[in-house]
Amino acid sequence: MLDFLMSFDPIPLQTLIWLIPVAFFIHDGEEILLMEKWLRSHGNHSRIAFENRLLDPGKSITLQFTVAVLLLGSVLSLITFLSVMRFEKNGQLSMLCAGVLAVILLDGIKHVVFSLLLRAYSAGVITAILVEIPFASYALYRFYDAGKISLITLAGGLALALPLTILLVFCGLMLGKWIIPYPKVRR
Repeated sequence: MLDFLMSFDPIPLQTLIWLIPVAFFIHDGEEILLMEKWLRSHGNHSRIAFENRLLDPGKSITLQFTVAVLLLGSVLSLITFLSVMRFEKNGQLSMLCAGVLAVILLDGIKHVVFSLLLRAYSAGVITAILVEIPFASYALYRFYDAGKISLITLAGGLALALPLTILLVFCGLMLGKWIIPYPKVRR
């Protein structure tokens, strides 16, 4: 059985970079689909109450959240493209791209911990377990094992990517709150 599993070639490192936005959009797709219903039914929790201040509950939370996902996903796709170009040129993973992988891993862990604390499903935990944590762990391991990143590169990348991610999510939620219209009142 192990011989069968070991006979597969590992995923090329360049492909792992291209898979970053794929993993992101799969995970955030689950959140987009389920966030509004979940937030409206769990709005009394302190973390959720904080997130609700960034959203206008009188508008579609799904659409507001989608704006944030599209903003973050667009920047992530640009980072991915530039990281692939850099990887093709010098064979090293950019510090920012390594940080993005670390943020994806931490986001997956955050979802699992939050679900355990709530003792219930939280929006995004399924793809956190099935996509984010395995993908980011595997990618980080492969780049580290191949000598394409170091622990210093990873720490520096995390120091760049984490505040950038928080800023983009905040800006995306504020933009969504601003551009999404209120539903028309039917008489």
